[in-house]
Amino acid sequence: MNRKPSAILVAAALSVLCAIAPAADKAAPIVADPAYLQSFEKWKAELVEDLKQEWLPLAGLFWLKPGENSFGTDPKNVIVLPKGPAQAGSFTLQGKTVTVKFVPAASAIIAGKPVTSADLQPDTSGNATVIEIGSMRLHVIVRGERIGIRLKDVESDGARQYPGPLFFPVDLSYRVTATWLPSDGRRWTFPTCWAM
Repeated sequence: MNRKPSAILVAAALSVLCAIAPAADKAAPIVADPAYLQSFEKWKAELVEDLKQEWLPLAGLFWLKPGENSFGTDPKNVIVLPKGPAQAGSFTLQGKTVTVKFVPAASAIIAGKPVTSADLQPDTSGNATVIEIGSMRLHVIVRGERIGIRLKDVESDGARQYPGPLFFPVDLSYRVTATWLPSDGRRWTFPTCWAM
């Protein structure tokens, strides 16, 4: 007998909540600030450009061995390229220094000028030397103790035909207002309340 009133109150409360929920769904949509929409579109454009320039053209990574490393399309080369002359030249690794020599058929360009040889700056220098051979771009990378050649093809199908990522329309009704509490790295922090 004592439990019936509390059960009735719970049922009544649930009925009220169910009646309120549809009304909240019919509320006027929140209009996004034009400045925010503009910044979002700018971010999307920069994302696509970064993918097309830095990631989609990736065509190979070749770790250099000490001494001479020949490169070209001939399978006998240490570094086999997907296009270009059969013998394009050679990279020489001495310690952590990389130099390159090209054969005339390579038609190699560095900083807009034809070259036959060059000392190469790696990506860790902040000013990597980029070699152009047709649509291919090559530069030295350093990863720990390993030194290699990163290859990109700016005319790759992946880069040229990439349509861009798909995004849902901006809907601020999904916005979450919260207070950011950075972790001190020594313990987990959990929110005091959870959104249902």
